[in-house]
Amino acid sequence: MNLSQPGSRHQRRVANRRNQILDAAATLFAERGFHRATTRDIADAADVSEGTLYNYFESKDALLLAIMARLSEAQQIQDRLVMGLPQDARDFLISVVRNSRDFIQQNNAMLQSVLSEILVDPGLRRRYYKELLLPDMQRIESHVRQRIDQGEIAGLDAEAMARILTGLMLGLYVLQVLGDPLVTEQWERLSECIA
Repeated sequence: MNLSQPGSRHQRRVANRRNQILDAAATLFAERGFHRATTRDIADAADVSEGTLYNYFESKDALLLAIMARLSEAQQIQDRLVMGLPQDARDFLISVVRNSRDFIQQNNAMLQSVLSEILVDPGLRRRYYKELLLPDMQRIESHVRQRIDQGEIAGLDAEAMARILTGLMLGLYVLQVLGDPLVTEQWERLSECIA
């Protein structure tokens, strides 16, 4: 049996086990914080031995970086979905907000686990900015510039607008994590208000 064959049973098993460990780590990091969650806790939550965990990840830091890589991949998928956004400027903005909400909901534990650490880890903070925030801001900036060039909107600074929208989405995410009822229950209303 050729184990190096793409999509082989062995590779799928390895990928599934790796994802199982990452899911457990993201959940525990989000619930307890990076420093309070131990590799033993993560292994238990993933239903693997601690030795098995170390076969996949050399350290807790490696787990956190893998979670961030997974977020980056999810963001790239989200970016491809955004390419088909409506042409109308208002509908475009509403779609950006809705897509951000979808991304947050689908990746909540991973986002929460990484965001808490970027506040204290300068290297991770730079990486998060470069791999996740900057591409998102560039995508939004490009769309805003297109709308300006097409005469749909005027008097906006596309670069500043991209940062305002990105900051707005991050702020709404923090409010959601804090349990703000308007953010958690009425996202559509917020989308309309933002537009």
